[in-house]
Amino acid sequence: MRHNVVAYLYCLLRDLYAEHGDPRVAHLPLVGNLWIVLAFVALYLAFVLHYGPKWMAHRRPYELKTVMQVYNVVQVVANTGVFLFGLSNTYLRPGFSWTCQPVDHTDTTPRMMNVLYASYGYYMLKYLDLLDTVFIVLRKKNEQVSFLHVYHHGGMVFGVSVYMTFLGGSHCTMLGIINLLVHSVMYAYYYASSVGALRHLLWWKRRITQLQLLQFGYLTCHFLLVIVRNPCHFPVFIAFIGFIQNIFMFSMFLDFYYKAYIRKHPKRRPEAPHPPSPFPLDK
Repeated sequence: MRHNVVAYLYCLLRDLYAEHGDPRVAHLPLVGNLWIVLAFVALYLAFVLHYGPKWMAHRRPYELKTVMQVYNVVQVVANTGVFLFGLSNTYLRPGFSWTCQPVDHTDTTPRMMNVLYASYGYYMLKYLDLLDTVFIVLRKKNEQVSFLHVYHHGGMVFGVSVYMTFLGGSHCTMLGIINLLVHSVMYAYYYASSVGALRHLLWWKRRITQLQLLQFGYLTCHFLLVIVRNPCHFPVFIAFIGFIQNIFMFSMFLDFYYKAYIRKHPKRRPEAPHPPSPFPLDK
């Protein structure tokens, strides 16, 4: 019986991806193949939760300051570039709706194809983000590998792969646009603090957490719009998942914000290359 259920679910997912996948992006690597994506996520979880800490148990922490500085610069440039390219082809253009953008796999206009390629760039950045946790493990900062951190990083890879496969250029695009902007600011802050050039701006870590809260609050309303009123016939089930997910993330970040900035703690001296993270998922 159990074997039959697994076989049924496998066939169901296979048919879902084959019949409803977006043909405009089916040729792109890591799009349309659920099993490869799940394999990446499984390898990530296995390393950061078990094999990585076990391998580092009797080793000295790696000094990765320069590597992480280069990584931060790459993240700033990549996130900012994709953000500007994506925004210029979506919400700054007439015809792309802020309130209800449909799923349309037949739209192959140059502008929409630019949106899809920008979305793919964002998707690739979610794999690059996984290095955040790898650096933590190699530096033996295992206390920073929280549930929220791992859940977010692994979940984003999976979630954006689903977006790329089925929902490219749709109402969900807002999530990527906002997240790219937040990451651009966040990694710029990380780099500036690591080189010591802006030590007097370390108070910005609180502002970045507030920016994260604003992000999840806005996205909650963004998905609620198509639950309440849906003139573009966006899949309500997807909107409901986005709505619940962003409420969950807002609650988790609010809990972090309360513990880090409202409830009194003894002051700590910040570490280089990263200060105590305003973004509890990264560093």
